[in-house]
Amino acid sequence: MPLWVRDVGWGSVLAAAEPGPGRSNGRSQWVVPGLLLSVSAVSYLLLYTLRETARLQSTLPVLDRIWSDVTTTILLAGIVLATWERSSRKDMERFVRRLSQEQRDISERMLESVLERGSVRAMLAEKITEPVFLSIQRQIIDVPVVNRDYRLNLKIHRLAENPDFVSIKIFERYRLCNTSPESRELDLHCMSDFNYEDRFPGYGRLTEVRLQPNRLRDRLRPDGVGSDDDRTLDEAKLAEYAERLGGAIEYHIPTPRVDPGDEIMIMVRRTKIQRANDVNFWRALQATENVELDIEHDEELEVAAFQSAPWRAFSKQDHSDKTQTIWTMNHAILPHQGFDISWRVKAPAPPPEVSEHTA
Repeated sequence: MPLWVRDVGWGSVLAAAEPGPGRSNGRSQWVVPGLLLSVSAVSYLLLYTLRETARLQSTLPVLDRIWSDVTTTILLAGIVLATWERSSRKDMERFVRRLSQEQRDISERMLESVLERGSVRAMLAEKITEPVFLSIQRQIIDVPVVNRDYRLNLKIHRLAENPDFVSIKIFERYRLCNTSPESRELDLHCMSDFNYEDRFPGYGRLTEVRLQPNRLRDRLRPDGVGSDDDRTLDEAKLAEYAERLGGAIEYHIPTPRVDPGDEIMIMVRRTKIQRANDVNFWRALQATENVELDIEHDEELEVAAFQSAPWRAFSKQDHSDKTQTIWTMNHAILPHQGFDISWRVKAPAPPPEVSEHTA
């Protein structure tokens, strides 16, 4: 697939929109007035001939008035028609000129857009191979959605019945934005896994998905919490969109129609089980802009995140204490990229040294 564009010959399109010059336009506007004047002249000549005819002397006063009224009316009509035609022609010429200018402006913008895309493609052709570009196009350029302001909250606590494992409550919130030029339903993609389901049944679950359309966000319920148009899916409703894939369940949930450039707020809650010393690779399924990671945990656990390249350079730790750590990253994550999250049980503190004193 070539990564460039060809010249599309915009000059011929612009030329076709121009009104053709010529003298015929100036001459044609006098055809009708000239014809009327000719009729008037013939009428006066006929009247003069009739006056010289003796046998019609008795009818001349009446005929004179008739021809006088007719010729006056024709002359006035010719003057009005000539004036109206000139005015209408000027208005038409102004309209054609304005339309031609608008067509030129649109064509120039289209040409600039094509040339810009072509220059980007040419630049990419110099930097990457065609298979890599095709992969970028399929996964990013042609995908009409992007996640913005992604917030991930994890609550990690050791299981009382088995301290070698932790339960994790997960809450995600982000804005799913329609970046296409048309109104469409967007694909909301979620997953839950069955890790350790044999030992801890019922822990790995997708418990709730809430969709809050932006255009309806102001229609609050009487209690002031949420909107009448919010759509909340509990586990029973989510089962309609579930598909078992090995040790995980995948959910493809259609959203309400989202206008171009508009967005819908997504909130997801789920739970899972992992070991007390573990590493999790958090993978983005769609392009994601701006990330906030908030981890709440037991005091005997220590947590870390964004340790691998390139996220270490892009992320920042905003808060840290004994039971909570918050990171932010003002950077985009591409589809199927991700960042690391790890936790482990702190090593027990060594017992205090006991010194012996002799009397």
